[in-house]
Amino acid sequence: MARARQGNGRSVQFRHRMEGLTSRVEGHRHAFGNLTDLFIPEDGRHRHTFQGITTTADGHRHSYSGQTGLNIGFGPNHFHRFRIQTNIADGHRHIICGRTTGLIRLRGQVGHRLIIESIVRESVKK
Repeated sequence: MARARQGNGRSVQFRHRMEGLTSRVEGHRHAFGNLTDLFIPEDGRHRHTFQGITTTADGHRHSYSGQTGLNIGFGPNHFHRFRIQTNIADGHRHIICGRTTGLIRLRGQVGHRLIIESIVRESVKK
């Protein structure tokens, strides 16, 4: 996560939002949503770490964590692609993939708990 200080001394964070649906496995899929975490510089470009928990579907949910691909484009409108497998739950795993949004600006401390709690209550069966 990239950080900057505003004139009033408050911390401002720049992250990307990631959201979507997992691959369909055993007749169901899950929704996921999170913000990227750490900023990892790499040869003049960068990537981010991320983690989250899917919504509950078919009586279970999956945790996941990984790294985005390198930035595509530069400046505030750049984005990242991602593709990973979730952890195993109920004997299987799902693929999550997609692209992040452009940069979003957050003030103060923001944790995954806010995002996870808002999506875990939903149920997705498609």
